[in-house]
Amino acid sequence: MTVTIRFKLLATLLTATGGVVLCMFLIMQWHFNEGFRDYVMQQERQTYESFVTLLQNEWQTQGNWERLRNNRRAWDELLSAGFGALKLPQSAPSRPPFPQGREGERRPPPPNARPPGPPPHDALPRADAPRLPYLLDENKHIIWGRPTNIAELTLYPINVNKKTVGFVGQIPQKELTSQLDLLFVKQQNQAFTWVSAILIVISILATLPIASHLSKPIRLLSRGTQKLIGGNYETTIKVQSQDELGQLSKNFNTLAKTLLHNENSRRQWVADISHELRTPLAVLKGEIEAIQDGIRQPSTTAIESLHAEVCQLNRLVDDLYELSMSDIGALSYQKAKINIVDILQLTVASFNDEYRHQGIDLALRLHQSNVMVFADASRIRQLVSNLLKNTLRYTDSPGRLEIDIEAKNKQVLVHFKDSAPGVSKEELSRLFERLFRVESSRNRATGGAGLGLSICSNIVAAHDGKISAQPSPLGGIWITIALPLAN
Repeated sequence: MTVTIRFKLLATLLTATGGVVLCMFLIMQWHFNEGFRDYVMQQERQTYESFVTLLQNEWQTQGNWERLRNNRRAWDELLSAGFGALKLPQSAPSRPPFPQGREGERRPPPPNARPPGPPPHDALPRADAPRLPYLLDENKHIIWGRPTNIAELTLYPINVNKKTVGFVGQIPQKELTSQLDLLFVKQQNQAFTWVSAILIVISILATLPIASHLSKPIRLLSRGTQKLIGGNYETTIKVQSQDELGQLSKNFNTLAKTLLHNENSRRQWVADISHELRTPLAVLKGEIEAIQDGIRQPSTTAIESLHAEVCQLNRLVDDLYELSMSDIGALSYQKAKINIVDILQLTVASFNDEYRHQGIDLALRLHQSNVMVFADASRIRQLVSNLLKNTLRYTDSPGRLEIDIEAKNKQVLVHFKDSAPGVSKEELSRLFERLFRVESSRNRATGGAGLGLSICSNIVAAHDGKISAQPSPLGGIWITIALPLAN
């Protein structure tokens, strides 16, 4: 089963949202329970402090705890006054320790009568239901309350005239016990649960369109890629955002345009190569068939014509081979520190006769005699030769070629400026494309196949240099070669 990016986005968003909601639920529930318990404890603490005030008044009135120790009714009245909100257990009415006779004589106590003094501990009200306070004397002896470990009680001192005369003890409440409090907490927890569930549902409803919106550009890219694989290079994708997905869509469109341009170039390349190869082959075939049919005699002139066509075909094949080797990086370069001025002088000298024969002035102007570059001498010679041949083929006679060399900004600049005919600005940028020729001024009768400048561009690039073309002040083309100087 293939898991789509839309499902992954949906699962990621839901997991993140669900995790946040769950954490919020747990934190809010814990915070509320703790806060509410502290609130209840604070209210109870205030009640105990108010009860301490009542006991202070009792001590100031009686001077001791004997009245409370021997009088359950008095203790119950104080409890009712201090803890009126609590549901206190019913207390039996107090009575004298022993019944009195008519004339003041003491009668024996009736059977099962309670002896005088404080009631036994099992007769005291339970401090944990409801949680009634303990009363302790100044020595922390329990006056009222069930037997317990004093260290477990929270004690509130009863001070009279800056003297501690007793304590009120409270059993710490570790958790809520009141039914109303527990019911309130339960209701709040249920409300938190419902709110969390509603938030989860809202998140699901909001996540579905978000996941669909985020995955839409990816789906478009996927479909567009499939079209590119099928060879449809005119495919474009609408850019719907300015984020990373939008940038990816722009890059996809650029890639499609590049592939379309390369495909058109490949087709044009195949068509041009086929045409270039067919032209000399057609001439060879025609002349050979003419000799075979007896139309032409196998004279020296005919053989020279055939040889010229074979040489043209051989140059074309050699150029194609060299260009293909350069494209794949298979050309060997044996670079060394050389003086480019010497190479220019030797190469230009080898073309003097050809330029003179064609009526083109060749001027080499050297501003420096020693310019060192790190390059392959044979490739630099080939570069200069190709540029000189280019001028020979396409410059009208009489004409002129000026070659200047200068070194500045850590690089050497070699300028080739020839005379008319020139090239339009639109065609200047395409001069270094393979098989490109300006038909108005360059024709196949000159013997060029439009590969020389492409080979020049590859040689310059292999030496980390740049080659450019612009209109020449002499009316032709101004080609500039920039190579880095040797360190």
